[in-house]
Amino acid sequence: MTVIKQKSVSSDRYAKNVRKYINGKHALARDGWNIECDKYWFSKMAMTRKVFHHDKPSRAGAKNVTILHQILAFLPEECSCNGGKMTPEKCMSYAKEWVAQHYQNQQVIFALHEESDKAGKRYAVHMAINRTDLLTGKRCDTGGRRGKYKRASWVRELDDKWNLVQLEKGKKNSKIRERQPREIEKEIIDRDEYSYKNNLRELIHIAIDEGRVKNMEQFKKLLASWGVDIFIKNNRVYATDLDIKEAGNPKCTFNLTRLDGRFAVKQLEAAFEKNVLEAERALPYEKRCEIYIQRLKKAYSAWVEQAKASKGVAYNSFPKFIAPKCDEDLLEDPAVRDELLARRGYAREIRNRYAGAVPDADDDRVRAAGQAHGGSDAPHYRSDRTVDRGDYTRGDSACSPFLPIVPAKSGGTIGANSSEFPLITNY
Repeated sequence: MTVIKQKSVSSDRYAKNVRKYINGKHALARDGWNIECDKYWFSKMAMTRKVFHHDKPSRAGAKNVTILHQILAFLPEECSCNGGKMTPEKCMSYAKEWVAQHYQNQQVIFALHEESDKAGKRYAVHMAINRTDLLTGKRCDTGGRRGKYKRASWVRELDDKWNLVQLEKGKKNSKIRERQPREIEKEIIDRDEYSYKNNLRELIHIAIDEGRVKNMEQFKKLLASWGVDIFIKNNRVYATDLDIKEAGNPKCTFNLTRLDGRFAVKQLEAAFEKNVLEAERALPYEKRCEIYIQRLKKAYSAWVEQAKASKGVAYNSFPKFIAPKCDEDLLEDPAVRDELLARRGYAREIRNRYAGAVPDADDDRVRAAGQAHGGSDAPHYRSDRTVDRGDYTRGDSACSPFLPIVPAKSGGTIGANSSEFPLITNY
């Protein structure tokens, strides 16, 4: 979900603040639309307005709105600084698409900032939109109540296109910003007095960011050494402050998600995975390749079990095999590259053979899949007896997808004791 805000700039003081904020050194990225993004952009916009006689109010007694200050603020959970998919580059692309659809004839300056407060961090793109329409020569009019509803409708459409969470009326949509300290706790913190709930938050942050824990067991062990008992119940993580418990305070156990939205199970798992990847990047290249191949085999074996239970499910609903994220430098290793291509190819064959209602598939679905994967119009001949002899539920090495077809004397399967998933090697 993206929040869109707009304020009309009509006073010199507000205009100066907008210019100062956009040109400030803390901006992560800047760009321009129909205008070069340099330190003179403000003067250039003023010259444009003067040429079109927009440097004065449109009618006597009215304020002269010179610039529209718009802010696209992204949901904290969806920002990459909190483990989401919206990187600074994607946020800027989103903002440019917004302008291309609704302000394509305006001069616009973009500035991306990482905003933070006690509740957490998020990305926000600030835009200074010049009032003058370069094509029509008229003033852009998107103010008032009607303009507010139009912008809300536009941002919902763009969020849907970008597959972002939609705003739900009457609900707190950000779990991170929802979990702020309550008034009583804020008063304690403001008085510089001890708040055991706030202390618990800080301990958990330190465990994740500085302790570099890589899994839940390490997380529990580290916090136990600091006097905090971590346990999981009904897929929720709870923490008990043992010092407060010993002092006789019964209110010493907290649901971590309610304590801070960044401590939900998924967010913790994402933090653990990040720490694992950072630790692996310090290892020798050969060891990193070996670790990735092992992780790939494990993920593939888990997917095979899921595919077995999904036989006959509609093609669009049939689970896809998603390979673990691979650093670009690892793809330069032939063993990693071949293993990755092979696993993806085999997964595609399984999906085409056992999913229901496969689109544009012949009776021989595996052959159609093989031709599509191979990128060639040349026919691929397959025998049902053509197999790879590895037991792929155990994570044995896959055949290279570029090996020739070798007829086998007996059928092979993905599982050691299963005939559900014959593995074809005609890629």
